[in-house]
Amino acid sequence: MSSQSAPFLDPKNLDRNDSQVLTEFNIYDYTVASWLDTVKRIGPVFRTELAGSDCVVIATNQANKQAWKTPDDWSYRDTDTGTFFCRQMGEDHVSALDAEPHRRLRKLLLPAFGAVALGRDLAIAAATMQQAFQASVGVTGNLYETLSQLCIRSLTQTQVKVSLDDDLINNLHRYEEEFINGQQLTLQDQDNWFARAKHQKLRATAFDFLHKTALERKSGPRVDDSLDLLLQRKPAPGTAPLTDSELTEAVYLLTVAGVGNIARILCPLLWCISDTPWLDKLREEVRGFEPSLLTGMKNFPVMRAIISETERCFAPAPMVPKRTTKDINFLGVNVASGTLIMHLHALSHFDENRYPDPLKFNPARWLTADLEKPNAFGGGKHMCLGMGVTRVYLPLILATLFSRHGLDIEHAPKLESLEPSFQPAPLSTVMNATVTQ
Repeated sequence: MSSQSAPFLDPKNLDRNDSQVLTEFNIYDYTVASWLDTVKRIGPVFRTELAGSDCVVIATNQANKQAWKTPDDWSYRDTDTGTFFCRQMGEDHVSALDAEPHRRLRKLLLPAFGAVALGRDLAIAAATMQQAFQASVGVTGNLYETLSQLCIRSLTQTQVKVSLDDDLINNLHRYEEEFINGQQLTLQDQDNWFARAKHQKLRATAFDFLHKTALERKSGPRVDDSLDLLLQRKPAPGTAPLTDSELTEAVYLLTVAGVGNIARILCPLLWCISDTPWLDKLREEVRGFEPSLLTGMKNFPVMRAIISETERCFAPAPMVPKRTTKDINFLGVNVASGTLIMHLHALSHFDENRYPDPLKFNPARWLTADLEKPNAFGGGKHMCLGMGVTRVYLPLILATLFSRHGLDIEHAPKLESLEPSFQPAPLSTVMNATVTQ
């Protein structure tokens, strides 16, 4: 993890009546502690230069709530990330839409992503997971890849009622990984990425499955799953129904998009509790687990505490780029229309006023105090749709695994304290583990 000191302040450019200014920096290079120090000294809003462009950073819980209250002040589409989403997923991808087009599509999609819809076939999902864990007993493999592929297999069988072979599951996983990693590239590097024959083949195979599944279900019989909810939903008068491309996107969101979030939380979670009393507490709590018990997390306070603490420390998407759509005054700083904004919403997870001793991984804080939930999936009108998938399937994986098996993680470091940065979760792609009987 990065140990770089706080971003360097250029004293020549400090003017609180306008904004504070940092010299050019790489947003991923700084630790959470350095960001907290910067915000403490100069406030929750400051200007900098990022990749040669003027950029305003907003942080803290106060900034989060203000930004989420004013969704039409920001454009997600007019950023490098928005451009990337449009090029990969189409012009009408929900994450790249703003204002009324976003509200329309999100309203049409939302019923399929609630806990009730996602939780109807938990017994089937748990059985699929148990078969996979049983088959992998004694086999050491990449934990991130194993969990991602497990999620795809379970979600396709339950949410769209399709069984996939290993090759297609692996293909979908590889495409999703390239999609996630591609968001961090410059537009020039993305051009090279898109042009690669290997990537084009991955994308073509993935979208052939997504599009074929959507069209077959649109013209076929109902099978009582989450996709059915979308097909049966009647839009409000004057609202256009889902197009074929939007239905294809829904299949992607239900089966593939959430797996990265789940694996990116599970890997650091397992790393953090490995060889600690929390692992034994979790095993004891899920002993005799049945999927019907997972109607809420009240039956599993230890698991809920561990998950909440991991989401606090290792949010899968800790920052969101966007642009202002008009001239605004944001918490005392004048920001012109079209300004690039880097919203570090997860920095609030380390505010000592919200979470005492915030750089310590401590699930007990959720057992002993009524704390404000972390914003692991953003907030407001653009809150991640995949949150529902994560909320249901992450605890199901944990309960299914540890109710019957154990897990040995290779070379798991002892966790004394956290020094998190805004890099992806530690060990997310390099953890090797063995399922035990």
